[in-house]
Amino acid sequence: YYPHPKSCIYKLNSSVNISHELRTPLTLIVAPLQELLSNVTGHWEREKLLYIQRNTKRLLHLVNQLMDYRRAELGIFELKPVYANIYKRVLNTFLNYESLAKRKDIDYNFYSELQDEDVLFDGTYLDLIVNNLLSNAFKYTGDGESVSVKLYKENKNVVLQVIDTGVGIPEDKQQKIFERFYQIENGHEGSGIGLSLVQRLVELHHGQITLVSEVGEGSTFSIYIPQDKSVYSADELLGSSGELEGQRVYSTNAHDMYVDDVEFVEVEINEKEEGSKHGTILIAEDNEELRQYLSNGLSAQFNLIEAENGQQALDLLKDNDVDLILSDVMMPVMDGIKLCKSVKQNLRTCHIPVYLLSAKVDVKYQLKGLQVGADDYIPKPFSMEVLIAKILNMLRTRYRIFEHFSNTAEIEPDKITSNAMDEEMLKKAIAIVEKNISNVEFSTEQFASEMNMSRSNLHLKLKAITGKSAIDFIHKIRFNRACQLLKEGKYTVSEISFMVGYNTPSYFAARFKKYMGCLPTEYGKK
Repeated sequence: YYPHPKSCIYKLNSSVNISHELRTPLTLIVAPLQELLSNVTGHWEREKLLYIQRNTKRLLHLVNQLMDYRRAELGIFELKPVYANIYKRVLNTFLNYESLAKRKDIDYNFYSELQDEDVLFDGTYLDLIVNNLLSNAFKYTGDGESVSVKLYKENKNVVLQVIDTGVGIPEDKQQKIFERFYQIENGHEGSGIGLSLVQRLVELHHGQITLVSEVGEGSTFSIYIPQDKSVYSADELLGSSGELEGQRVYSTNAHDMYVDDVEFVEVEINEKEEGSKHGTILIAEDNEELRQYLSNGLSAQFNLIEAENGQQALDLLKDNDVDLILSDVMMPVMDGIKLCKSVKQNLRTCHIPVYLLSAKVDVKYQLKGLQVGADDYIPKPFSMEVLIAKILNMLRTRYRIFEHFSNTAEIEPDKITSNAMDEEMLKKAIAIVEKNISNVEFSTEQFASEMNMSRSNLHLKLKAITGKSAIDFIHKIRFNRACQLLKEGKYTVSEISFMVGYNTPSYFAARFKKYMGCLPTEYGKK
């Protein structure tokens, strides 16, 4: 591509190597900052916090851009062009800069000849191209000037132009601006990566980028995307009918650099009784500060257990009943992926939801986590409010499943379990109880023995899946059978009590009323 000056190699390797690590301290800046902004009332205090936030977003944008650049340089980017509406795609990005244009009093326009026509392009990479070109245009265009976007067809190419009336680029600098880390010496901030990344993404499209610029008059960047399918390889055209569109998501959004106000997610959390907790969360995180931040943010609503790595987390699971695991991906000894896999492959723990936190935001890493059974993959930096909302929603879903199990006569394992191991385990448990339904000697010890589990593990497992202890699970199945027999009207209450494993009709009636809300005789009449 272009030869590396030694200083650029150093910058590239150093920056990319730490880009993932930067996301953890960024989380510890962004997340608490959002909480402060949502509560601050003073104007000047808010202005200072917004200043910090804007610069944090610039840093996050640079981290994202370095990741994108490294992928492009190593050839990790895979072009997957599809036929789609390019006008709508470009317009979405164009609209992101309207508020910035108003603030700088810039005349901002979009002209298109392709409003209703589907053309061949890779939407994900086009977003990166347009974002970087618009970011560059606004950076070098002063207040009261103009920025325009044009979209049209020329011969067998779709042409995208970004035109500004900014400072312009000297002729002897125009070729150099596409080199990595090169910046024009005019005092403007920037990483020197954006235009080099744009050129690489245009080349992936087998296209061309040109520049026409004059100092003091402005610049016009023109992107030519070929529409002749013969220039694309068979692998690139695989899925060109559109089914691949949107499957790859990358993090770079140049507009993040300029966002002044934040739209906070307002989470409605039901009031709970004083001192009560919603459940127990196991946090596996090797970074002490982030672990402490998570603890501070979650401790008011959840009981917490903390581990410094995946192996510690597995050891803690042996002696603790946990409702959710919140784990970092990159940890020493055992990482989050291996932890998740171990949890999901163990019958005793496979029901526990696992949320993975990671600085690795690429879709391939998210898919890796989800493929080993993770219930959610949360990129850093994250919002504590959103994280709490996700956890509470998950717990509410579980409680609704428990309620459904309690209220339904027919137990359907596939509807109350989230994985095949739990479904098979529940089917086996139901079959064992039904086989012993008239056995008055049937106990939780025998139940556990036939399940090949310890009594404590059976209790914890059934409680986690159904909300019932082992003894309550036995009663539930027996009373479901009793209800069926009462509906048939062929047997007395005393006969039914023995048929479902109770040798004392009065005890059966008392237990029945506790579970069903009425006496067996009243249920039969209903």
